[in-house]
Amino acid sequence: MTTASETPAMPMPTPIPTPADFPVTWQSPMESMLLWEQEQLHFARPVSPFVGDMLPRIAAVGLGPALAKLGAPISDALWRRINTYVYQTAIPDFSKMEGAEERVKANVAQFGFTMYETWVNELQPQIESFSAEVLGNDYDAMSDSELLVAFHRMLELTQQAWSIHFSLMPGFYTAPAFKHACFEMFGFTGLEAYEMMQGMPNLSVESGSALWRLTQSAPQEVRDIIAGEASETALPKLRALPAAAEFVESFDGYVARYGWRTGEIDVLAPSWVEKPELALDQVRLMLRVDTDPAEDQRRGFARAEALADECRAKLAANPEALGTFNFLLSVARTYPQLQENHNFYLDQKFMATLRRPLTAIGRRLASFGVIEDSDDFAYLVIAEIEAALQGDRTRRQDSVAAHKAEMAHFGQKQPPLALGSMPPMDNPDPFLGDFFGKSKVEAAPQNQLKGTPSSRGSATGTARVITSLADADRVEEGDILVCEMTTPAWTPLFASVAAIVSNSGGPLSHCAVVAREYGVPCVTGTRVATATIPDGATISVDGDTGVIVILG
Repeated sequence: MTTASETPAMPMPTPIPTPADFPVTWQSPMESMLLWEQEQLHFARPVSPFVGDMLPRIAAVGLGPALAKLGAPISDALWRRINTYVYQTAIPDFSKMEGAEERVKANVAQFGFTMYETWVNELQPQIESFSAEVLGNDYDAMSDSELLVAFHRMLELTQQAWSIHFSLMPGFYTAPAFKHACFEMFGFTGLEAYEMMQGMPNLSVESGSALWRLTQSAPQEVRDIIAGEASETALPKLRALPAAAEFVESFDGYVARYGWRTGEIDVLAPSWVEKPELALDQVRLMLRVDTDPAEDQRRGFARAEALADECRAKLAANPEALGTFNFLLSVARTYPQLQENHNFYLDQKFMATLRRPLTAIGRRLASFGVIEDSDDFAYLVIAEIEAALQGDRTRRQDSVAAHKAEMAHFGQKQPPLALGSMPPMDNPDPFLGDFFGKSKVEAAPQNQLKGTPSSRGSATGTARVITSLADADRVEEGDILVCEMTTPAWTPLFASVAAIVSNSGGPLSHCAVVAREYGVPCVTGTRVATATIPDGATISVDGDTGVIVILG
């Protein structure tokens, strides 16, 4: 028995063995005591040294402070590039454990229930102004010192943008709050609560519908050119073809509106605006789709309302409970809008605009002989770019080549899902668990994988293991997409596949939210699907149970 003056000892974390081919040097003994999980959801592949240098700065001003403000029992949250992959950790604050759940609930009630309105009226305009500022400069006309000032301003805007990103977190918690209420009211333990949230307008479905309508407008001659050759040669041919003039004008308008997106969050990746042939690749995929994605969404909303009406009928004799249900549902339905629309304007568009100043800096550094190619800026860290713009002409070609080789080397490896030490208890956070998914591979019988059920339904088909949108042409109608993660740039694929399986994420991730909007079965959070499921294998996917069976 402990006395009043004694405090029970906290269980010690359990060290996680480090694979021999993935050596880690910790910056302090404390780091090795933390659980570092690979951030597969946003950074599934190796990231550039520049992004790896920028991420800790972003986390320092945004992630940790936002979680602390929310009331979570942590003192900080960190991102770190380890062997080219991004890992994240949260440093617990045991003095804040008591009362944490009540604090989070109070902050969600105070800020989360109105967060979508705050986003629309205040925060989205700020992000759009940041993008406009970044795009509004003629960087090639600047002197070196002016370019350095612009570079620092770009870094400042990036920190501000991601601070806004993390300030949205109370709004993200409205979804698990509704899920918990549905469990208490109706005993729901599956996807019922999240299914009732679908069907509201969001930019992921809007952009997919606009792409479908654009494709439907294409004359047969245009369709034949798009379907018959690579986009790099098809697009110039279309621009020179009088019969394609109307289509090309509409295509350019689509790219200008929706094209600020990439297949991954890294400044190495050009957006569709920079390389419109990437958008034409998506048109080719949409040629095989017969149904407007907006129609899929309308059917999804009808299903959501039917389920909601069943719930309302059960509460008809309890007006207070019915009012609570309707209020929480109305708030939770803003989650897909907040999730997808902030992703469109911030994670995708704003980050894509950064290539405008960065490639200009790359051209300047190449003219100095510091690097060979303008895109090689991504293999430098911030201090090296600053030094070059201040007059340091040290040639960094060997360093760039070494970084490229390192990314190629580790890009062929399966990185450990976790490093450091396993904490004595699982993270009980209701949003982070449903957003990022489980941190472990679930045990399953031979020839099976177990993930998180994220969109109900089942399908059997050919597995297409796609780790980059550059390979999207390999996906045929009725295939099952097996991927590491998805961004909005992947959305056109959802219209033609029979099901989706992802390494990362949970039922509140982008992949799951959009899959439910399209009515496509989806299993997320397998952690190892792309490394386990053979490309071309026949598999069955059960979105109700999260079980994937490799049939042969």
